[in-house]
Amino acid sequence: MDISPGNFLPVYMLFLAVGALDRVRSTFFKKQTVPDQYIYHRWLFVLPFYTYLLIVFFSIAEFFLTVKSVNLLLSLFGIACFTVGAFVRKKAISDLGKNWSVYTGIKEGHELVTDGIYRYLKHPYYFAVMLELIGVCLVANALYALILVFLIQGFLLAIRINMEERLLVNHFGNAYRVYRKDKLI
Repeated sequence: MDISPGNFLPVYMLFLAVGALDRVRSTFFKKQTVPDQYIYHRWLFVLPFYTYLLIVFFSIAEFFLTVKSVNLLLSLFGIACFTVGAFVRKKAISDLGKNWSVYTGIKEGHELVTDGIYRYLKHPYYFAVMLELIGVCLVANALYALILVFLIQGFLLAIRINMEERLLVNHFGNAYRVYRKDKLI
């Protein structure tokens, strides 16, 4: 079922406002400390973060500039993807507890978390970021922006995951190797 972008606009604006508030609150207002050991440099947070924002803004621009009709089913699926992503992100942060930080690194007393959502996924936070961005693009019917999610954000997160994996293997050794063996993502 297709509807005009003008008729969908109030729903879209509400979605953007709620999503933005939730993301800012959980990323910047959640108590965290900077790890004692950084993995490489701060760019591992900064570049994916700004890419996330650029893709969101690109999807908004695409919605206003190119979308002639909104596929309501695609938008509803996007809302579902974003909601699942937000839930997974919050669960990952909660399960990590004091180990969580926007920076990739090892903190004093860092523990290997293998329960909760980490029982099933090695990197649920990054999986959630991808789900959220896919959802943002689908809600807006912004298919060009969706391509950027996989090409750019997916690439940056793959680099971050690779570096994080090396850090975790270096710190936890065989315990992390055994843990990651049968996990998805």
